[in-house]
Amino acid sequence: MRRALLLLLALTGPAAAQRLTDGLFLPDGDVAAGEGAAMLEANPAGMAFGAPFELAYTFVDSVAEAAGEGHQLAMAFGLDPFRAGISLQFLDPAVGGVDEGPTKVSLGYGLRLSPAFSFGFVWHTFVSDEDPELDEADTWDLGFQLRPSRWLAAGLSITDLTTPRVGGVIVNRAYAAGIAFRPGTERFTATGTITIPEAGGDDEPDDGRELAFGGLLRWRLFGAVGLQARYETTEVAGERVHRVMAGLVDLSSFGLGIFGYSPDAAGDEVGGYAVTARLRSSVPATPTVLSRPKIVEVAVESVEEFGASGFFGSRPETPFLDTLITLRKLGRLDDVAGVLLSLATDQMGWAQANELRQAILELRAAGKKVYVWLPVGDTRTYTIASAADAIYTAPSGGVLLTGIRAELTYLGKLLENLGIAAEFVAIGAFKSAPETFTEGGPTDASRRVEDALLDDLYAHVVRAIAEGRRMPDADVRALIDRGPYTAREAKEAGLVDGVIHYDEFERVARDDFGAYVGFTDADRLLAGSDPRWGIQPAVGVLYAVGTITDGRSTQSPFGGTGSTGAETFVRATRAMREDPAVRAVVLRIDSPGGSVTAADAMWRELSRLAEEKPLIVSMGDVAASGGYYIAAPAREILALPETITGSIGIFTGKFDLSEGLGRLGIHREVFTRGRNAAILSSARRWTDAEREQVERSMRVLYDLFINRVASGRKGLSVEQVEPLAGGRVWTGAQARACGLVDRPAGFLTAVDLAAREAGLREGDYRLQVQRTEGGLGGLPTSPVWAPWDALVSLFTRPEAGPLPRVLEPLARLADVAFLQFASGTALALLPFEWR
Repeated sequence: MRRALLLLLALTGPAAAQRLTDGLFLPDGDVAAGEGAAMLEANPAGMAFGAPFELAYTFVDSVAEAAGEGHQLAMAFGLDPFRAGISLQFLDPAVGGVDEGPTKVSLGYGLRLSPAFSFGFVWHTFVSDEDPELDEADTWDLGFQLRPSRWLAAGLSITDLTTPRVGGVIVNRAYAAGIAFRPGTERFTATGTITIPEAGGDDEPDDGRELAFGGLLRWRLFGAVGLQARYETTEVAGERVHRVMAGLVDLSSFGLGIFGYSPDAAGDEVGGYAVTARLRSSVPATPTVLSRPKIVEVAVESVEEFGASGFFGSRPETPFLDTLITLRKLGRLDDVAGVLLSLATDQMGWAQANELRQAILELRAAGKKVYVWLPVGDTRTYTIASAADAIYTAPSGGVLLTGIRAELTYLGKLLENLGIAAEFVAIGAFKSAPETFTEGGPTDASRRVEDALLDDLYAHVVRAIAEGRRMPDADVRALIDRGPYTAREAKEAGLVDGVIHYDEFERVARDDFGAYVGFTDADRLLAGSDPRWGIQPAVGVLYAVGTITDGRSTQSPFGGTGSTGAETFVRATRAMREDPAVRAVVLRIDSPGGSVTAADAMWRELSRLAEEKPLIVSMGDVAASGGYYIAAPAREILALPETITGSIGIFTGKFDLSEGLGRLGIHREVFTRGRNAAILSSARRWTDAEREQVERSMRVLYDLFINRVASGRKGLSVEQVEPLAGGRVWTGAQARACGLVDRPAGFLTAVDLAAREAGLREGDYRLQVQRTEGGLGGLPTSPVWAPWDALVSLFTRPEAGPLPRVLEPLARLADVAFLQFASGTALALLPFEWR
């Protein structure tokens, strides 16, 4: 009891204005705006807004030898949305005659429930050899932080929740409420805090703490370096005590802070200082005048449009969009001198290839030198690489520059040999999808369409390579006809600029930029949470990828997306429409179409969304047939010249298995009640009356398709759409010429346009990708599940690598889109792929 009372008496002095359970007076200890490991002492909710990993050391000392001085080693870590933290504070003794101060141990947890709100709690205990009554004393703190807007934040911390007793002295609860402002810029932060202690009883001693006021100012001057000051004042034993700490702070990943410190600015002994050192992950890059130029490595390993990861499948993944955003961000960083783009996959489509090519051109326009590493390139990846300043390949690599092709599979002869009759009705002279099952080869109409598409695409490819490599179109055509090339042959032909191993790029870059140039990868450079407060308005991103089906979306067993289910899509679209934070929506389509019923349900919900918010469509490699159907409600449709679109037509069909089964000795007898009860039976062909009925139904759906397009394309009437339909397939360039597409542009341009239509300025909004459905029957995807999901996804996420080339034809045959549908389903579907 004696030591605790001595401590209490010491705390009545003007140089030690703090509670018995307080730790260090920290430079970053602000209730409203603080974040990271320091918040174990001030407000545990702030940990949730900090970096995924932080290790911090702080030393505070003064000539007054006051309370709140000593050493601290703290660590915070976790996966979004949670952070855990641990802190050891070796406190200096604040009472004369005591050789060693106590050690304060803190264990805390912070959880971010939304981008704007978090809560946390922390447990403190003390270890003291000098004071057995303080030894093993413990207490709890609880905190909340709210960041409702970009310029405003607030916090509440309740300390000593359990009102611990230390040597007969009760430490009453205290309520610290703070508010923080950022007046027009993230570079300046000002906060104010009031601490209100609960009153103690008259019959037993308490810690005697009075009302306290404080605040913090932080001004980032240049880069990550700024000025920071913290102030606190309270009345102790009738005297006003002022504590001040001010100095320079570095807010980068490895940051140092040096502060002058006074435990009592109004007293005689004001000399003191504080030093902080911090190592953090995921801190946004902030170039300074001392930053050296960097070459940033970007590996394009996956171009999947949309997928899900995690044990519960709750985390949407958008590798292709992420790559485009990464390249755009690099173009806007002053200390990025160049980009080394490694094309580690050849699985992209032609439109995706053009988008990557445009991203390279934008980097070069921003003054960045772009190198492309192309260990083994084909025509598509070489077209991308041709936009760069320099192309390099491996000694064992080469360039498979051989041209382009479209592959169509025909099963008509096979089915005939098996005794299977394919019965199909197609509306539209160019609706060639049923030919897969009815013909042994392409019809004249199909051949004309394919030739027109290939001619248009080939011209774009030749022109792109010619512009990139600065050679005539005729020379490019000749080079393509002589392909493929070994690495040495590619160098001699002028297709690549060097033949090196990947590790030799460092030498190449230093020859271009000097020995001072540094190397880093994009993930490390760009990692970091957004420093802005509040829930920003959003541009929503919806995906329609793969075959359009009824029901829920599915994953393909061969990798990739598989299908977009109308039920899943409608639910995601409705959520975007009803979310007030979503101001506009971009619909990314990479689909050959599918079920007309499913497409119409998706069209309906998209039309409702378009009535309330701007809807912009970005077409990927394919947005044809049902894929075009769902694009019709958009305010604008964007497509690259290489996009495959159109195919406005309808078909349906069934298979008559009777002859084939008969060869096996199997007979099927059909008993019916009702004239058309067997119209979908696989035991016989259609009668003339049944075929007429099917054709009439398909004509109604075809007319509906035409009307959907005309109602969405404001410049086209039904009469003008008719000649563009009939199942005719168009490239993006052709579609723009005939009014089916509004402008030739990619994904990020669609995002920019949607933001402008919603009145959002660049940098003042975020992207909100549609949520995925749980992989185990739609388990919850709330933040409560997210920590577990983030952990187990490290072990359970399937790597969507490409199949071995020898298995690709088998996978394509097994995944024939028609076979996903029941007989008689009305389909709006594209029948071929491009390579």
